[in-house]
Amino acid sequence: MNALHEQPAAGDEPAGGPAGGPVGGPVDGPAGARGGGPGALEAPADAHAGPGAAAPGPDPDDTDSGADSEFEYAWDSRQDLYRHSPAIMLGRAARLGGSLVGGDQHGVSGGQVTGDVILGGSKVEYHLGGDSEERSGEIPATEVERLARCFVFPPRAEDAGAVTGEPAARTGTPHGEWEPGSPFDVALTRLRQHRVTVLSGPATTGRRAAALMLLRAVGGTAYRALDPALSPGRLTGELREGCGHLVADFPTTAERPLREHHLRALSERLHAVGGHLVIVVGPHPVVHGDDGHVAWRPPEPAALLRGHLRHKDLAGHDIDDLLARAEVRSVLGHRRPVAELARFADRIAEYAQGALSLTALAGFGHYAAERQVREWFDSTEQSLHDKAFLIALATFDEAPYPLTAELSDVLFGYLQRIENPGEPARIPVFGTSSAQRVEHARADRYQEAEETEWGPVLQTKVQFRDPLTAITLLREVWTGHPSSRPALVAWLRRLADDPRAVVRTRAASTAAVLAQTDLPSTMALLIRPWALERRPRARLAAANALALAHHLGAPHVPRILRSWCTTNDHRLRRAAVRTYALVGDAFPREAVEALLEAARAMDARGGPVRTWPEELDELAQSAATLLLAAGQDAGACEAGGAATELWPALVPLTRGGAARDFVLRAVVHACGPTDGADGTGRPLLLDLFGRAEAAAGTPGGLLRQSLAALWRSVLNDPLCSGSGLEAMRRWVRAAGDDPEAERALVELLPLLTVSVEDTKRLAYLLENLRDGGDPAPLAVALRLRGTLFPPYAWTAPAPRPVP
Repeated sequence: MNALHEQPAAGDEPAGGPAGGPVGGPVDGPAGARGGGPGALEAPADAHAGPGAAAPGPDPDDTDSGADSEFEYAWDSRQDLYRHSPAIMLGRAARLGGSLVGGDQHGVSGGQVTGDVILGGSKVEYHLGGDSEERSGEIPATEVERLARCFVFPPRAEDAGAVTGEPAARTGTPHGEWEPGSPFDVALTRLRQHRVTVLSGPATTGRRAAALMLLRAVGGTAYRALDPALSPGRLTGELREGCGHLVADFPTTAERPLREHHLRALSERLHAVGGHLVIVVGPHPVVHGDDGHVAWRPPEPAALLRGHLRHKDLAGHDIDDLLARAEVRSVLGHRRPVAELARFADRIAEYAQGALSLTALAGFGHYAAERQVREWFDSTEQSLHDKAFLIALATFDEAPYPLTAELSDVLFGYLQRIENPGEPARIPVFGTSSAQRVEHARADRYQEAEETEWGPVLQTKVQFRDPLTAITLLREVWTGHPSSRPALVAWLRRLADDPRAVVRTRAASTAAVLAQTDLPSTMALLIRPWALERRPRARLAAANALALAHHLGAPHVPRILRSWCTTNDHRLRRAAVRTYALVGDAFPREAVEALLEAARAMDARGGPVRTWPEELDELAQSAATLLLAAGQDAGACEAGGAATELWPALVPLTRGGAARDFVLRAVVHACGPTDGADGTGRPLLLDLFGRAEAAAGTPGGLLRQSLAALWRSVLNDPLCSGSGLEAMRRWVRAAGDDPEAERALVELLPLLTVSVEDTKRLAYLLENLRDGGDPAPLAVALRLRGTLFPPYAWTAPAPRPVP
């Protein structure tokens, strides 16, 4: 293994000490050139130092290795993965079993459904023929009374302005009354004054039920539904004497607005016949006139559910107790369609009666998400462009809206080539507004800062209201509509090569969902081809996909990594090594063993000697990353914790051979990452030392002794000593304004000075440590120097005055 220590040939980049790029590729980022030999004492600081890192040269096995000059440290890759992945990707709620919930099919239970029913298809629409046919139909009064029993009035909005006209009287109902200034009160006031009102809102908010309750509140006893296909000017001809009229889902556009003269003509006719009319429109209507429309806002989900449960047979269970269950609260965590909540009330009643298990009740959220997704993709009303947007939104859930819209058009192009290859994709440049697209997708827009390489930037982001929708949609498209696979694969491959990190990460997270659903096909079509790419960017996409797939519960990921880690194909090896850095803390003992086995296999495998330091450095980076990640757990320093078992196991490996080089490089790499941004904050390895119990004979005491022994091996190694000393400089500087970090160094440094040479080396470092151009030694360095010469009693520095 002496070849591992060869210096670069003339003309190569200078070897990287603590500041050098790892032997794996040039540095990616704004840090600029990095240099310094392995024994250099003063090299530019770099938190990801690799010991004696030689500059990357062309890979003899990779004829296109220069095609992609980007490189990313293992710890940075892990941070990017967690930063840019959707939150649900790393949570247990994303794990689905079977085709629906736990492999069981769940039907729709019976019962009265309140509001507009989009999923179940129980909303009545009347299309009765041509102009000579009736354009209205009777709504039974019994249906209205059943709705009234469960109807819940919304509260007054906090931002509600002044109400025009006298407010409607607070009319008591068997289960409550509406509040002055609430949407119901405002609409009822207009309905009583003008006998016509326009109620706007999304289709899933119960706006139709609200319209019927308005007609009932003004004293209606007979109700008729008018055909929404009628033009505004023809509605007057369908009004009946003494009836309450409802026009549901009335379309208004810029070409077909609801004008002021239409509303005045309707009001005049309704006064003449003694009737009332409520026109229900979408959330973004085109209505002219002073009164405009009333925006309908439903009550909170818990209030709606309570209204339904009030009339259910709950077998003696208290409603509050049922609503307090975690399985119920998880469903009520966001806005849901009113009809969906009605179905959930039926499920709760079944559970209360003992007819439904708690597991099935908890699975309602998955069932509802699947039902909605299938409604979207089975519908012929949604264009291919709309469906491409839904798929893109599932991929870029919680990401900036412009990014989602931009890349959904790219996907639409791929889909169009399959559905109609002879016709080019025509993308409406100024088509449906973003607000309408987001509302149709049952999503919300919000403002949030997006982390970029230049700092946080405020972005308009979009996310599905139901956090299960994104994963459910991707699963349904992949397994339920396999004809879309060629387009989806081509699209994801393009995303994986995008220059934006968030786009590449979302390509990987989508592949992870597909792998959890269908591992063989996803490995064959996406992940393995990425891993076999010459470009590191594609191999990182494969690593990210496997890491997230394991988080989602995909099977056999550790087995895949172990087989790749020792294969003869260097691209698969590198993809597996980087994956261990991203997810190895989930199975740290197995991961460290696999990386160690790969390091030992380098001698047996043979091959070009000059590439060994590069590959060994990548192995060490991944080991350092997963060891640090495993050490972040609360119990890492206690008996049985990953840190107390893994770090001590590395000490015997420093006696020689490839394992020694691997371990020492891993220790140096582990010294770099901190708990702050851009290398600021407390070093994570120093924090681990400080958190460990100091008492001898305890797991924490063994961990401290092991870390000190590894540090001594680094400082006494000819290749790694320069990198180790530079890491110590960074640690001392970090302790300058961190008393806890200084306390940890006070306890660590005496453990590193077992010989006179050890003491001289560290004393020289501390005496000559400067901060920028200041000729005076750092105060913290001088305080720490005193710990090298006992007896010494350390006292915490006085707090700095607040400027």
